[in-house]
Amino acid sequence: MNNNTEEKSFVTLSREIADNFIRDIVFIDEQAYPEKTNNTIEAAVHNNEFDAKSVSDAFLKKGKICAIYAPQTDEDINDCAVSLLKADAVVLDWNLRLKTSSEYDPMADDESDNRGHYTKPLIKKLVDEASTDKVKLIIVYTGETDLNEITGQIQKYINVTPGLIKEDCLLHTQTNNIRILVRAKETSQFEHIEQYKSKIVKYDELPNLIVDEFTKITMGLLPNYALSAITAIRDNTSNILGVFSKDIDPAFLGHYISVNDFIEAKGILDEILSCTIKELICEEQCDLQDLISKWIEYKFDNTKSVSIDSKTYDIDAAKLKQILSSDKERLSDKLSEINIQLGEDKAKKNACALFCTGDASLSNHKFAKLIQHKNPLVTNADSRKLTLGTIVKTQENGEEHFLLCIQQACDAARISLEKGRNFLFLPLKKELDFKGEHEAIIINENSHYLVDNKSYSICVRHFKPEIDKSPILSKKLSSGEYVFIDSNMQQYIWIAELKDLLAQRIVDSYTSQLSRVGIDNSEWIRLVGKTK
Repeated sequence: MNNNTEEKSFVTLSREIADNFIRDIVFIDEQAYPEKTNNTIEAAVHNNEFDAKSVSDAFLKKGKICAIYAPQTDEDINDCAVSLLKADAVVLDWNLRLKTSSEYDPMADDESDNRGHYTKPLIKKLVDEASTDKVKLIIVYTGETDLNEITGQIQKYINVTPGLIKEDCLLHTQTNNIRILVRAKETSQFEHIEQYKSKIVKYDELPNLIVDEFTKITMGLLPNYALSAITAIRDNTSNILGVFSKDIDPAFLGHYISVNDFIEAKGILDEILSCTIKELICEEQCDLQDLISKWIEYKFDNTKSVSIDSKTYDIDAAKLKQILSSDKERLSDKLSEINIQLGEDKAKKNACALFCTGDASLSNHKFAKLIQHKNPLVTNADSRKLTLGTIVKTQENGEEHFLLCIQQACDAARISLEKGRNFLFLPLKKELDFKGEHEAIIINENSHYLVDNKSYSICVRHFKPEIDKSPILSKKLSSGEYVFIDSNMQQYIWIAELKDLLAQRIVDSYTSQLSRVGIDNSEWIRLVGKTK
C-alpha cells in the first residue's frame, strides 16, 4: 500500500472526528458590522474590513455555530472573554480600533509596533487558561501586511514556559496542544506580496482551515476517542435531559430527606448521570480497532528503531499488526513471532516501547495516572476532602513523606467538632524492605510509589472539622496547593485522590494482613506442604 494513502487514511479519519466535534467558533472584529458612509472608505478600514454575513453563511453551510462580535469599546472586550474561553476555536482581528477612556488612542495609532494592543492580551489570556494540558486553537485574521512580524510580537508578548515554537506565521507548544496562526484577509494589498499569497484565506475557506488546524492538535488515538465521545454527548444532550426529568424531583427530595445526607443524595445523582453517559458513549463510540490500525499505518509508515530492554529492534507497521492479530495468548509468544525474545513479565513491562520512539516511561506514567486518579478535570476546586483514597504529602523530621488515607468514606463524614476523629493512613515509599507484590501508585507523571501495607505500618492522625458534623476540608493556599491541618497543627498537602475501587482494594489488601493466623508447627511438615 502506498505510504501517502496510508497516512491520508488516518488523517482523514481524524479530520472527520474533529469536524464532527467542532461547533462553536467565535470571531472578534470591530469592523464586522461597519456603518455605511458617503461611499468614502479609508484604505486602512478597507484593508481590515470583515464581511460578517459571508463568514456566518460559510459556517452555516458546514453545520457550525459562528458567533461574531464587533466590540466598539475596551469594555466590550471584557464582555467577550467568557465566550472566547468556551469556544472551540477563536478568530481575532489584529488591530482592533476601539473607543477607550485610557491614554492609548487606537484611532491615531499608525505605528505597527503598537498594533495588537487589545489582541495580544486576549491571546495571552487564552493561552494562560489553556495551561499545559488544554487544547486551544487561535487564528489572527488580519489585513495587516507583515504577518511574520505579528507572529513575533505575539511570541514575545506571551512568553510562556517552556515557550512557543515559531514557524512560518505559526506558533505552537511543544506538545502542540496550543496553535496560534496568523492569516491574511482577502484584500487588495496582499495581491503583490508573494510570500503571503499562501496565507490568504477566503471567507468560505475559514471552516476548512479551522478543522484542518484543529485536527493537527487532536490527531491521536486517545484524542480521537475523547472527541467522538464528547460529540456523542453533545448530540444527545436533549435525551440526557429527558432522563433527568423534572417529574422525578419529588422522588429525589423524598430520598434526600430520608437519608438526611446531602453528599450521599447528590452522589446518587452523580452515579446515575455517569452511568447514563457511559452507556451512551459505549453505544455511539467509533470503531477503535480500525482507528488503531490506521494509527499504526500512519506512525510506522517507515521502519523505525525502538529500544526494548536495552536492545534495539527494527519495527514496522506489518510487525505491529502481526502482534495485534496473533492468536497466541501470551504476549511473549506474540513477540517471538517477530523475533523479539522476552519473558512474559518483561514483555508486558516493555509493551509501550513497541509503539513509542520517545520516552515510553513518561507515556506509561501518564496513562497509569489517568487510570488511577480521580477528578483529572477538577483543577481549581475551592477545597478538597480528606477521605478514602486521598494522597497527602507531609514533612516529618526534616524528611518528605507520602501517605494514603484508608479511612472508609462513611467514617470520614459527619465528624464532631468537639471530639474530632482519628484518620488511618498507609505510607507510600519508593522501596519496601519486604518481598511480595505491592500496589504501585502514581504520584505524578514522573514517579510512582509502593503501598506499605504491613499491619504495623499504619499511621494514625487526629483531625477536627471547622464546622460540626462535617468532613475534614482543606484550606487553599495562595500557591494553589490544598492543605489539611491536623489537631497538632501538622500540615498535609493534598496530592491526588485515587479512584474508589483501587482505594478499596488497597484497604482489602491491608485488612488481609490482619487476619493472618500464626501457629507453631513442625518445620518438616511445613516444608512438605510448600510447593514451588
